[in-house]
Amino acid sequence: MSGTVRPGALRWAVKDSFVHYVRVIAGGSCEALDGAEPGTGGAFVFPLLAAEEDSEGRTLSFGGAVRFQAHHGFLDVELRDLQLRLTEGGGALSIRGADDGRVTVATTAPAAPVQEAGLVRWPALVPYLTEAGVAVFGDVYAAGSEFAPIDAAVLIN
Repeated sequence: MSGTVRPGALRWAVKDSFVHYVRVIAGGSCEALDGAEPGTGGAFVFPLLAAEEDSEGRTLSFGGAVRFQAHHGFLDVELRDLQLRLTEGGGALSIRGADDGRVTVATTAPAAPVQEAGLVRWPALVPYLTEAGVAVFGDVYAAGSEFAPIDAAVLIN
């Protein structure tokens, strides 16, 4: 993914074909909410709320949401309160579910962070849709489908 990431943010374009479909269909809408913002290149930028580290890895929690709607409400996908868990075994991207629990929508291959200009950054993490993610996206994409790369960064204290 091109461009830079603000310190303490997750940058994600979700899936180009999905976003394009929602934007061109009559009555379709794509809206950044509650602190998330549209970014360059079709990405959405989610602000970092917390970064925690334990013996197994890091958990990065991001605020805001993006909501996609079309077909008079039959398509209604909200990605809210993203959380990225990074361990030696790989990454897991989850969202807040309807019952306020976490839903892991995608996983990534293991990736070492890069340190640059006062940031710890995980550039170009490629997420693959999980079975739970299939349901979130309305059973349109198969489990294992590749989504747009994630770029996450955290300011070094």
